[in-house]
Amino acid sequence: MEIAKECFEVRKEGFELKIIEHRQIETNGTAKVQFIRIDPEDLSMTLSDILTALMNLSWLSKFDEDYEIAAFTSRANKTIEDIKDKFSKSEDDKISKDAGEYVVSELAREAIVNQLHYLDIPLAELLGKKKSGNPGFDFHSQNIDTDTVIFGESKYVTTTTAYSSALPQIVDFIDNGKDIEDLPELKQFCSAAALHRAYNGNKGFAAAFSAKRTSSDNIISNIKSRSDFQSLLSYDEVLLVAVNL
Repeated sequence: MEIAKECFEVRKEGFELKIIEHRQIETNGTAKVQFIRIDPEDLSMTLSDILTALMNLSWLSKFDEDYEIAAFTSRANKTIEDIKDKFSKSEDDKISKDAGEYVVSELAREAIVNQLHYLDIPLAELLGKKKSGNPGFDFHSQNIDTDTVIFGESKYVTTTTAYSSALPQIVDFIDNGKDIEDLPELKQFCSAAALHRAYNGNKGFAAAFSAKRTSSDNIISNIKSRSDFQSLLSYDEVLLVAVNL
């Protein structure tokens, strides 16, 4: 049986999320599957909140050495400036593709942290060497209760609900070992047990996507019929995060 929770708002240090649905989805696989839907009602405020959240570099305290802090500060600041530039090109009711993927990534990440109480890990591009165009997964988290690393991929498409872009990208990344390649940069954020479990195949994945006006029931039904989604059910956990954009 699929269990739906009522609409509610989550606040974190001034960041407001309106989560309108949270369901557990039954499947024929071993993975625990959850569906979350987010509605950013005020896009201008959402963009401002996201920038505020990204500029909070308190996560740098995870690093012990001065040279590590300096390196990751430089990487993060370059990415933040690039995101600011992309957001500046957006209007009150319309965002560019590049800005849209940041919005989907950060709202999905915040929802997973706040609603599921998973680990708060900064967006992958804040940790990476490239200021934009992350070559691996877009965001990460960890289920604290099960020591399961979550690898998240986000897609924003202007004309359609974007799960059909996010799910095959996840499968492609798995096939190309992108999840394993991400593990060293997660060392300061995830538990050693979770990292070893991920290396040994015990891991989870999050597909975050723009959702348009498609009903949640139709989204879930369509996703469950896809072979790429079915292939993820052999892992520990799958999170589906729809963002109304």
